[in-house]
Amino acid sequence: METRVFLCALVLCCSPFGFALQDEPKFEDDIFSDLDLDLNAAPRRERRQVKAVLSKETKPHMTELTVKTTIISRYAFTAVYCRMFNRHASAAEGTFQFQIPAAAYVSNFTMIIGGRVFPSQIKPREKKAKGEREGESPTDKPKNKDSNNQSEGNMETFRMAINIPGRNFAVFMLTYEELLQRRLGNYEHVTSVRPLQLVSRLTVEVTIVEHSRITHLEVLPLRNGKASSNTGNKADAKAVLPISTVIQRNNSFSRVKFNPSIVQQARLTTTGNLGDFVVRYDVEREMGIGDIQVLDGYFVHYFAPRDLPVVPKNVVFVIDTSASMLGTKMRQTKEALFTMLRDLRPNDRFNFVSFSNRIRVWQPGKLVPVTPLNVRDAKKFIYLISPNGGTDINSAIQTGSTLLSDFLSSPEATEANHNSVSLIIFLTDGRPTVGELQTASILGNAQRAVGERFCVFTIGMGDDVDYRLLDRMALENCGTMRRIPEAADARTLLKGFYDEIGTPLLSDIHVEYSEDSVEYVTQHLFTNYFNGSEIVIAGKLTNRSAETLHVQVTASNSDRSIVMETDVPLRQRQLETERRMKAAGLPKGMSLDTVRGIAPSTGTGTGTTTSRPTGADTNRGTKTDTKPGTEKKSGTDSDANANANANANSELESGTGYIERLWGFMSVKDGLRSRLRSHTSRERDEHTQQATNLSLAYNFLTPLTGMAVERPQVLADGTLAQEAPPTEAPAAATGAGTANELPAEEEQVGGAPSSSQSLTRKKDQPEQSSKVAKATGGATKRLSKKSVTISKTSADGDPHFVVEFPLSKLTVCFNINGEPGHVLRLVTDHSQSGVTVNGKLIGAPPPPGSHKQLRTYFSTITIVADKPRRSYIEVTPKKVILDGRDRMVLPCDKSVSVESGDLAVAIAARSNITVTIRGTIGFVILLHQYKNPAPYQRDHLGFYISNSKGLSKDTHGLLGQFLNEEVGLTELIADITTEQPTAGSASQAKQQPPRTALKVKGRTVPVVKKSRRIYSGQQTVDCWFARNNAAKLIDGEYGDYVVSHMFDTGNWPHGSNTD
Repeated sequence: METRVFLCALVLCCSPFGFALQDEPKFEDDIFSDLDLDLNAAPRRERRQVKAVLSKETKPHMTELTVKTTIISRYAFTAVYCRMFNRHASAAEGTFQFQIPAAAYVSNFTMIIGGRVFPSQIKPREKKAKGEREGESPTDKPKNKDSNNQSEGNMETFRMAINIPGRNFAVFMLTYEELLQRRLGNYEHVTSVRPLQLVSRLTVEVTIVEHSRITHLEVLPLRNGKASSNTGNKADAKAVLPISTVIQRNNSFSRVKFNPSIVQQARLTTTGNLGDFVVRYDVEREMGIGDIQVLDGYFVHYFAPRDLPVVPKNVVFVIDTSASMLGTKMRQTKEALFTMLRDLRPNDRFNFVSFSNRIRVWQPGKLVPVTPLNVRDAKKFIYLISPNGGTDINSAIQTGSTLLSDFLSSPEATEANHNSVSLIIFLTDGRPTVGELQTASILGNAQRAVGERFCVFTIGMGDDVDYRLLDRMALENCGTMRRIPEAADARTLLKGFYDEIGTPLLSDIHVEYSEDSVEYVTQHLFTNYFNGSEIVIAGKLTNRSAETLHVQVTASNSDRSIVMETDVPLRQRQLETERRMKAAGLPKGMSLDTVRGIAPSTGTGTGTTTSRPTGADTNRGTKTDTKPGTEKKSGTDSDANANANANANSELESGTGYIERLWGFMSVKDGLRSRLRSHTSRERDEHTQQATNLSLAYNFLTPLTGMAVERPQVLADGTLAQEAPPTEAPAAATGAGTANELPAEEEQVGGAPSSSQSLTRKKDQPEQSSKVAKATGGATKRLSKKSVTISKTSADGDPHFVVEFPLSKLTVCFNINGEPGHVLRLVTDHSQSGVTVNGKLIGAPPPPGSHKQLRTYFSTITIVADKPRRSYIEVTPKKVILDGRDRMVLPCDKSVSVESGDLAVAIAARSNITVTIRGTIGFVILLHQYKNPAPYQRDHLGFYISNSKGLSKDTHGLLGQFLNEEVGLTELIADITTEQPTAGSASQAKQQPPRTALKVKGRTVPVVKKSRRIYSGQQTVDCWFARNNAAKLIDGEYGDYVVSHMFDTGNWPHGSNTD
């Protein structure tokens, strides 16, 4: 009996029914990758272990993290793609958290939850009301307290927490931009790789495209915790590459890819905190004036001279020795000071000031030369420093300033160091606790004491520092501020900072450009230039067609003044820039899709394709209508990705060159610096408005703007709430009234002169229009059902031209078979009213069954108005750029009206744009957009003339030449003499009706009766059609209407229209 029981138990244990782990289901390799399980440990029955595993398992799993950066001539575009999966039936909170450089600006953030797109919107920041919930903004700036930044204190954390529906994916897409600073002879790009869990697919890719030859490229080991700054030490150069790193490079192009598997990640860390992925590089320098790059009416000037003699410096070290510096801080500070003393040059002068609640000066009343004896005594003074007492910042900076001012006024300084550079290095770890405590008073006293005679560089150590005080003190006195985190290696960072400013090569640098060629440039006056750094200036050209730009650089060296000047060939530089970008596979106009590289799973390029989630649950619970050219009702994450990309590009569409965005980036930085230096409330408000306008125009998240993010609503059962029905009619039905009418804007809100801003707002918040108008200083108008009657004279479709002759009561139509890329002159009255209209053609393949080989449409229309001052409006299917008295970038998916000087633009969302010039000239541009275009469909524009009263009789162009003409119809008798004498031919000729011809400007043009659909198909027009590319109907030939670029305003080459 016992034997039978034993055999039965043995069979049960070995059978699938008795052994629970037999035939276990197969999971994807990433399902349990975030569980920290020791597979070699013996299993134990422990309830606490089960609870811990279950609680950790509820967190959504990150299946993919891709970070792709494209650096074009030091300007970096970075795109982050993060994909999470909630494997449970109930909803779970997923947190997207990513560190970005403190100097960078976020330019877009989009979420895709359960296949639905949730976009973000940049808008002016408003003062927080009492009781407002914290965490409304997705960005968490570093704070003085409870800061947990792990990467040298120069990173900020972008954070967004949302509920993910059960068994659904969530996709987070973040883009940000930054200008890389050259320090110690290198540019350094840092990517934070801290997903906080192991990731199934992890990719970091950095692509570098430079105009000059890349002379140095290195990838540092993953940097974490107390990693050193950009010190350029030899240890970094000899370090091995991070695991799985691959480098591809040639003279001016490099690509670095870091793609560790989940096993390789686990070998580095099981927490997912991999650290910083750092790429350093430098480029070959041009001798003389520097490197000037030009693209689409903007330029950037990189100036970094080398092989110059070092300028002597006069430096006063002002060191905090309060009780809070006791311990590691003081020890590391002393070590750094000892090293700095060894680096002083024989021609330098120096002194030390230590401060707590009392001030101590090493050598009172003077700066001493660098001699072995003085260096030894200085080391003794530093060694004997003992931290104690409070912090008297005001007295310390006053004492240091007095020392330096007195020395500079002495005959000794005038004789020995005529062109020397003077500076104060001020270090503290706390806030003022003794003496003057008010920030405004300390700053005012410091500025008066400095008196623009030298610069103040400030360093803050730890988390208890008033960084705003140090930042403003440095900005107001031509210096910079550096932050040293609490846990960082202060000795290395202090030494690195001193190395950056320890070798001055030039002082009093003035960079001037010819006044008639440049409309606006960023900061172009600099107090000092230090070895290994770089001066960067960006500007906007007054005339894009200008041939040359005169540049002059003046500066002072150790023993003489330097003057360099040259004439830069703008056209040649533009072609060089375009050629470099084409060689790197980048288009001339950089769209977000191109530079952000959202292609985590597919493709090997720089990221011009769209990512799509994969897996069994991708299509769960969704249905997709993917017919070409139709509007999508709902779809998968793949479909939502396409919609998200379109939304992201609504304000930053293709055609915005990288130099223009760099100019916008630097202009915002300039505005913020000027705002901090403002002395009056009026001056501060002006700089605030300017910086805010530019931030909105280029969609930057800055200290003056906020980001509104639409969040998903998850129901109690863990499912995603249904999307509310749209409140606006679809674009095709917008304004459907009488056949000859388009929607107009009711005159509503007036305001001050408008300024540069992207006017975007949520559809469910109409009250925001008045707030936006107030923020921009412009005028907005609200959409109504009021309509305006316009002319049939137009160029739309393939392109089909329609010309209405009101005096003759005739309508004529014709086609122009152009070439893709050609720019056609539609209207030109440059010499009289100053108005010119050009349209750029884009190609498209013919639809199936069509007899045409290639079709062309208008992708961009530019309206240039040169009187009373030059301004222009550039329209694409996604955005409108209004560059008049101020610059505005307006998305086409929002209804809004703005005015700038004599120009007025009214946008009916996704329908049309009305442009009015001086109230007497009006154009309407129709928007033709496809949410899911077929291969033969292209987003394009239609151009209509609504008011031509302000155009002169000399107006020309493909449409303009007919505005003041009269035409007539005549009958042509059939020519039967050319027919072959066959039976019945004579009777056939007699029965043939006479042919119709059009009489225009003394020319006879055969025409036939046809019908055309205009206004997006809302009206059918009967017209007389002229064949053969409008031969004899238009003046000259097709080639006479092709111009060199979109802003060409040249007159008709064959005289006036009345000749």
